[in-house]
Amino acid sequence: MASKIDQLLSAYEAVVTEPWTSYLSGQERVWFLVYDPSEQRKIDLRFGDFEMVTKKAGKRWESISLKRCFPEWMANHDYKEEYFEDPDALVDQLEGDFKEYAINYLAAELEKLGTNDNTLIAIRDISALFGFNRVSDILNGCSRAFKGRMLIFFPGEYDKNQYRLLDARDGWSYLARPITI
Repeated sequence: MASKIDQLLSAYEAVVTEPWTSYLSGQERVWFLVYDPSEQRKIDLRFGDFEMVTKKAGKRWESISLKRCFPEWMANHDYKEEYFEDPDALVDQLEGDFKEYAINYLAAELEKLGTNDNTLIAIRDISALFGFNRVSDILNGCSRAFKGRMLIFFPGEYDKNQYRLLDARDGWSYLARPITI
């Protein structure tokens, strides 16, 4: 019997080898690879297998990690010391300033890659944004900043057109395509 990761890899392979149409909206070009958060380490170990399947399908593979997004924002913030003393004061900054920073961070990373209609951008470490901002807001802000497809490695669940990051928050709309087992 195949492991959960092998099954997920097979499901992904079936999707990535389908013909890609160019008339989809940005949100429709986003795919969510949904897996149980307890499988994160196994996914990380097999990340290269997803790249290999993508390249085998004749697509260009690029990846972006969001792990550094929040730490870089916080390290450069003028009031970081005050926020460490009083974390509740940070809440207002997260919805406005950090949300804009995260959108610009991802958009800048996408621009560096120079994506085309044959590119798949793998976004990993989205759980690094958990509790700071909604992933759906960040992705919506960047949905026009790339060509090709975006694959979100999503530790959570998908049920009735709702994605729940780390099984806790509703997020992305029904237009994104789920890849599940």
